Parts: sequence; C-alpha cells; structure tokens
Amino acid sequence: MIDLGISLALFFLAALFEIGGGYLVWLWLRENKGITYGLLGGLTLAIYGIIPTFQPAHFGRVYAAYGGVFIVSSLIWGVLVDKKKPDKYETIGALIALAGVFVMFYIPR
Repeated sequence: MIDLGISLALFFLAALFEIGGGYLVWLWLRENKGITYGLLGGLTLAIYGIIPTFQPAHFGRVYAAYGGVFIVSSLIWGVLVDKKKPDKYETIGALIALAGVFVMFYIPR
C-alpha cells in the first residue's frame, strides 16, 4: 500500500498539471495568447495523464477519487490565480467531495 502522504501528493500534483495545462490552453484560446501557451498546455496535460498511474488502485477508483481532489484544487487555483474567493456553498461542496475521496480511496477493504 502506498503511503497516504505520497498518495495525496500524487493527487494534488495531478491536479496542478491538469488545471495548469487547461489554464494554458484557456489563455491561448480565450485570451489570445500565442500558440506556445497551447503547446505548453498540451504537454502539461499529457504529463497530468501519467501522474495518476502511480496510484495503487484501478483506473476507475483512482479517477473517481481524483475528481474530489480536482474540485478542491480548482477552488484553490481560483483563489491564487483568479483572485476569486469561493463562497460558503462552494467550500462546503469541496469538503464533501474531499470526504468522498477518503471514503472511496483510503478506507481499507
């Protein structure tokens, strides 16, 4: 079994690469940045696709649990990059999603 800290780090690293890559593509297409942003975004998204393969579970469980981490990470990105504070319902929803991550992925079977 993989260490909890390493597993959570992998989830949040994957989120950083997915959100970061998506953001670069967003900048390229929505903010008229150069093609370099799109290419870097595509490369970053490809790296994101590799990171979850290091988790110690099957694909469906990894990606279901990752969904909760993605929700939390997206709100953190919004605060740090977009300077948008989540409202109380977004925060409550993110905490519920994170609780789901722990139930799905970390409770021993």
